[in-house]
Amino acid sequence: MSDNPQRGDDEKTGGIQVITRAAKILNILGEQPNGMSLGEIAQAVDLPRSTVQRIVAALDSVQMIRIQGAGGVRLGPALLRLLSAVHTDVSDIARPILQTLCDATGETVSLARASGTQLAIVHYVVADRELRVVPRMGLNLPLYSTSGGRALLALESDEDVRTLVGDAYAAMTENTVKTLPELLAHLTEIRETGISYDRGETLEGISTMAVALDTVFGRFSVSLLVPCPRFQKYEALFRTEILKCKEAMTREIGKVTARD
Repeated sequence: MSDNPQRGDDEKTGGIQVITRAAKILNILGEQPNGMSLGEIAQAVDLPRSTVQRIVAALDSVQMIRIQGAGGVRLGPALLRLLSAVHTDVSDIARPILQTLCDATGETVSLARASGTQLAIVHYVVADRELRVVPRMGLNLPLYSTSGGRALLALESDEDVRTLVGDAYAAMTENTVKTLPELLAHLTEIRETGISYDRGETLEGISTMAVALDTVFGRFSVSLLVPCPRFQKYEALFRTEILKCKEAMTREIGKVTARD
């Protein structure tokens, strides 16, 4: 036990400060998978270069980061091992956030991911009201017609989309997109707005709205499933709340901002 309480408090505060600074550096590097120089890191976290250099050296010594040349400070193998050792089900993390979206909109919410050319629902929260949409777990629907599927396709290049889903598509309803140019026009809009729509293209009488999440656990979509008449009436509210949901999910799961 320290004979000097003030010294103990100072050491404790200093330790917390170092941890906070190290966390800021790791977060910045997580957003730059191609690496950063010490100077770029110092500017991004607003710390002296000498301070950044000491923290980076300490993190490198335990493989939390990797130093490769002048501009090559990157996240290291120890973090990747930690990530692979975490067997957290994304639906466990997402459940309370999806419930919040359901409560705010009064509508059913689903979490899904791509499975080949299909959209596979992995978790959902059903709205507590008389007229509601109830999806089936594991129900596979085409990526090209669903809002969740198109949100995920919008993360790909147009050429990769063509390779994945082809040039022409089976009609689910009379409103289903039928050609690649039509689909690509939808994807261009999604990339600009961040929100995808399915206005009765997959199931008659049901409209959906979705956002995509490009996370360290993989790519997912979050969708609102709504009877068409109610969708038109409350569309602005749905947009606001689903973007809040995306922001909350990104904070909890982490995002991938660039890919090689």
